[in-house]
Amino acid sequence: MKFDDILNDVGEFGRYQRRLYIIVVILKFTISWSPMISVFINAPVDHWCKSPEWNPGCEQYGLSEEACALAQKEGSIPSNYTSDGELEYAQCEKYNVSGVGFWPGIDPANYSSGTTPCDSGWVYDDSQYKTSTVTDFDLVCGNDDLTQVSQSIFYGGYLAGSIISGILSDIIGRWWTLILSNAVAVISGVAIAFSPNWWFFATMRFFMGFSNIAFNIILFVIGTEFIGPSKRYLVMLATIGYAVGYMVLALCAYFIRSWRTLQLVMTAPLLAIFILFRWLPESARWLISVGKYDKAEKVIRKVAEVNNAKLPSPLFTTEFKEEQDRILKAHRPTALDLFRTPRMRLRTISLICIWMVNSMVYNGLSLNSSNLGTNDYLAFAISAGVEIPAFIMDVFIIEYFGRKPSLIFCMLLGGVACVSTAFITPGVVLTTVAMIGKFGITGSFTIMYLYTVELYPTNIRGVAIGNCSMFARIASIVAPLILLLSKYWAPLPLVIYGSMAVIAALSALALPETRGKKLPETLEEGEKFNIEERA
Repeated sequence: MKFDDILNDVGEFGRYQRRLYIIVVILKFTISWSPMISVFINAPVDHWCKSPEWNPGCEQYGLSEEACALAQKEGSIPSNYTSDGELEYAQCEKYNVSGVGFWPGIDPANYSSGTTPCDSGWVYDDSQYKTSTVTDFDLVCGNDDLTQVSQSIFYGGYLAGSIISGILSDIIGRWWTLILSNAVAVISGVAIAFSPNWWFFATMRFFMGFSNIAFNIILFVIGTEFIGPSKRYLVMLATIGYAVGYMVLALCAYFIRSWRTLQLVMTAPLLAIFILFRWLPESARWLISVGKYDKAEKVIRKVAEVNNAKLPSPLFTTEFKEEQDRILKAHRPTALDLFRTPRMRLRTISLICIWMVNSMVYNGLSLNSSNLGTNDYLAFAISAGVEIPAFIMDVFIIEYFGRKPSLIFCMLLGGVACVSTAFITPGVVLTTVAMIGKFGITGSFTIMYLYTVELYPTNIRGVAIGNCSMFARIASIVAPLILLLSKYWAPLPLVIYGSMAVIAALSALALPETRGKKLPETLEEGEKFNIEERA
C-alpha cells in the first residue's frame, strides 16, 4: 500500500484538499514581498551636497522656501547640461564658497576656490520617495554599492535557507519548519523597519531571506504531498497568489513612500498567518516515512472524514509497519542519497543545471524591466502581471503534453527571447520580446518545482528541493557578475543567459516523465522510477 493509493480512497482533491489549497494560495500571497520590496526600500534617490549656511541667506530677498532652496542649490552645486539638454547637478561635490555672501543669481564659479566633497551631508530629492535606505543611511558617493551588497546578503540568506530548511523539514517535519520560518520572518521584518544603521539592516535582511525561501520551499512540498497524482498539477495554479501579492506590493509602495512604514505594513500580515496554521496539517507522507503511524493515521482519517470517504481499520497493517521500519532502520536518508545511485545522480545533476539556469535567465530578463517606462510602480506591476498567464498556461500544458516537454518548451522560449533581446534596439518590440521571455522562464520556474517534488522519494524530498534551490540561489548571486562581460561585447551577457537556457532545456531530456504517476516513497522506488515502463 502506497500513500497515493490511500489518496485514491479518500479522494485526490476532495473537500479537505480544496481547503488546504486555499490556505496554500493565501500563504503564497505574501512570499513575493520579501525579495521584491528591495526595489522600493533600496530605491536610488537624486541627491546633492548640503548648501552652506549663508547668513543672511536668501530669505531677505523675499523668496519662498522652495525658491530659496533652489537658489542656494544653484549657488553652491556645480552643474552642466547633458547631451539631451537637461541640467544635471553634481551629486558628490560642491563649490567652496565659504566666506562668500549670498545673493540671487550668484555665480559660485567666480568666487569659489574650487570644489570640495560633501562634508556636511546631502540633500535628497523626496518628490518620489520620502525616505529609503539610501536617504537614511547616506548610501551615496562611495557607499552607493551597499544597496546591491545588501541584496546579495539577502540572497545569501536564501542560500542558507535552501540548505537548512530541506534538512530541517525532513527531520522535524514540514509543519514545524513552516512555523519557525514564519516566526523568523516576523521578527526580522519588524527589526528591519527599526534598523539604526546599514549593518543591522543588512543582517536582518539575511534572516528575512533565510525565512522566505524556507517558507516557500516547504509550503510547496506540503501542498503537493496531499494531492493525488491526477490532480497534483493544481498546486502550480496556487502560485498565482505569488503574482497577485507581487502586484499588491506595487500598489502599497505607490501609496506608502516611506520605506520603514512600508516594511512594517508588509510584515504585519505575516502575524495573521499563524492563525492559518491551525488548519494546516503535518504531511502524512512525512509522518509515515519517519515511522509515526498513529499520527499519520489521525491525519488521514481526518481527510477521509471531511471528504466523506471510508477507510479500512486498521489503516496500516503490521506487515506494512514492519516493512517501513525495516527500510527506515536499514538506511537513514541524507543529502548524499541524491548522488549515491546512478539514475538518482543523473537526475540530480540535470535538475541542478535547470534550477541554476532558470534563476540566471529570470534575473537577466528582469534587467530589461526599465524598458517598460519611467514609472517604477507601473513597470513593477506589469512585470508581475505577465506571470499570471504563465501560471495558467502551465496547468494545461503539463497535463496535455507532460512535465518534461512542457519544461523544455518554456525554457527554450525564455532562452531564445533572452538571446533575441540582445539584438533588438530599445522600444516596443524589445519590451514585447522581453515579456515573452519573462513569460517563458516564469512558466519553467513553476514547472520545475512540481517536477522536482515528483521525481524524489518522500524521505529526501525536502532535502532534494532544498539542494536544487541552494544552487539556484548561487546562480542568483553570480548572475550580475556575468553582466561585467558587456564591456567586451554589449550583448554577450544575454547571449550567455540564453545559450545556457537552451543547454539546460536539453539536459531535461535525461529526466523521466511523472505525469499521473504515483510519487516514490523510498530510495529504491526513486531509483527505479519509470524504469519498468521504459523496459
